Amino acid sequence: MKLLFSLSVLLCALASAAQGQRVLLISLDGFGHQALTQDEATRGMPALRALMARGVTRPMQPAFPSTTANGHIALATGAWGDVNGKHANSHPLAPRDAHTSFERGNGFRAEGLTAEPLWVAAARQGVRSAAVNFVPTFPFLPVNAPQGLPLTVINQYQTRRIAPNRLITERDLTPEPCQAWEPPLEPSRVPRRCFGWREPPLAFHMALGAAHGEAYDHADIAVERGGARVRAWAAPLENEPPAARPLARHFTAGLAVGEAAEAVVYFRLFDAGNGGGSLTLLRSAAEEAAVFDADGEPLRRRILAEAGGMIGNGSALGSPKDDVVLRRTLELDELAIRQQARLQEWVWRNTAPRLQMGYLSYPDHADHAWLGLAAAGDERIQRARAWIYTAIDRALAPLLASLASSDTAVLVSDHGMGPVAKHVRVYLPLERVGLVAREPGGRLDPRRSKLSMIYNCAVVNTLDWKGGIVPAGERDTVMATARSVLGALLDPETGRHVIQGFHASQGEKRQLGFGGPAGADFCLDPAPGYYLNHTFAGPVVETLATPTGQHGGHPLRSDMRSIFVTAGPRARLLQGGPDLRAIDVAPYVSGLLRIAPPAQAAGRDPLQSQ
Repeated sequence: MKLLFSLSVLLCALASAAQGQRVLLISLDGFGHQALTQDEATRGMPALRALMARGVTRPMQPAFPSTTANGHIALATGAWGDVNGKHANSHPLAPRDAHTSFERGNGFRAEGLTAEPLWVAAARQGVRSAAVNFVPTFPFLPVNAPQGLPLTVINQYQTRRIAPNRLITERDLTPEPCQAWEPPLEPSRVPRRCFGWREPPLAFHMALGAAHGEAYDHADIAVERGGARVRAWAAPLENEPPAARPLARHFTAGLAVGEAAEAVVYFRLFDAGNGGGSLTLLRSAAEEAAVFDADGEPLRRRILAEAGGMIGNGSALGSPKDDVVLRRTLELDELAIRQQARLQEWVWRNTAPRLQMGYLSYPDHADHAWLGLAAAGDERIQRARAWIYTAIDRALAPLLASLASSDTAVLVSDHGMGPVAKHVRVYLPLERVGLVAREPGGRLDPRRSKLSMIYNCAVVNTLDWKGGIVPAGERDTVMATARSVLGALLDPETGRHVIQGFHASQGEKRQLGFGGPAGADFCLDPAPGYYLNHTFAGPVVETLATPTGQHGGHPLRSDMRSIFVTAGPRARLLQGGPDLRAIDVAPYVSGLLRIAPPAQAAGRDPLQSQ
């Protein structure tokens, strides 16, 4: 009797824990497993390392081609592009008889999505859910944001960019009288100087002042001189990563802009100058906020007021060879990372979802620009990369610390990243054998080309496509010719093959998910260090003046594998078992929440398949 009673209590406790458990899933764009486990730049991440120490870390197979949009949609739906309809950042459109094989859809947007995302599946089963900037959360359509469910969907990434990041100098300023400010400006130790500038659709007013000495040390900035204002204090550039200081600490508070306070911007005053003579002011991008929720407009206003505006990405403010430019860029990246994480934390704390799926655009944004330079031995750039990873960790730390012991954290990514020193113009050898043709302006000619590229994959222009020119019986011949020509390409400097894999079989399409109604006919795997270029201008193999970081290669390559880090009550059970795939993440999270996986999911819950 006691045994039965104890068992009953245990079962009730487990059921209660499952009912109360919350799952926080965050994707860190471009964070590869190889970078996490082998790259010195990622060592300074104590919050992430603490999560790893109490959980499980495993490599994961991303989508093919290993690009951002289809990688995230595979994570969200538990299905590859052959089922979910999204094959890459831009992809062919279905149905074939209504579109040419050269038309491309936006892989980040929800139009054309043909599989249910996890946040919808969870909400449909009564689990309050939130999706914050995860792909594809915009625009709001029945497939990603159906009415009547306990669901919050937020996007500030694919929405309208009202204005890009901008560096403002004295050349942009027009002098104005200071008397028009209301309430009056605070006293200054030297006479105030006031300016205005326009950058349609935005316009700002600024008043320089001196609070502590005889030189201008701050700027008050407003959209309307009688409205809200923020103060930017002049401060020298940061010299060290944010390991022991606040992120983006010299930026102002957020200032609402737009006709209906659609976005929030931030300012950083690097140099107040001599009355404006050498002023340097950075204004962050203005990204429109879109919120789908039963309490939509009030919630959007609260988010902008309390969490601030999200910055989609920082941007290079010039060449990283200039140390001043590099450090300014790092500060802008800090702001972007801070605000992206702050939005995730606000939603987690204030809307109380049991499932939250969030997205940060770093380290992808930085490693595209800097990984190649770091791999080539530039220690200054390697330190900049470490700075970015430190900022990511600092930004995530409060969010991870807010999890209860009954909650589960899942950190994933869409793909890894590899250094690239050379481009391969694949259309040039294909043109020589008649598989592609170019227009007089140098672009691909759809009327005469037998195939077209989608990142590292290709679509044969068969007759089932609108305007197609290749009979079905010649498709295999086109692919065989392409395979022969591209497989024979050699780097003239090294004599090595630049294409190391050609994938076209039905088995590979099922395993890697690049087939389907609007999928690729074959995919290529460039050798590490090479990237496929879809232009005609230049040599077939070209050494880049500035190495970069890129992805898109075969998803089982070590540098393309994505991260999977999970910690929670059941995470330790994942120590063994089959290799993980991106399409296994949605079933895993569904299992934690004790719900059915998304309707079209083809992945497996790794906890159930051991």
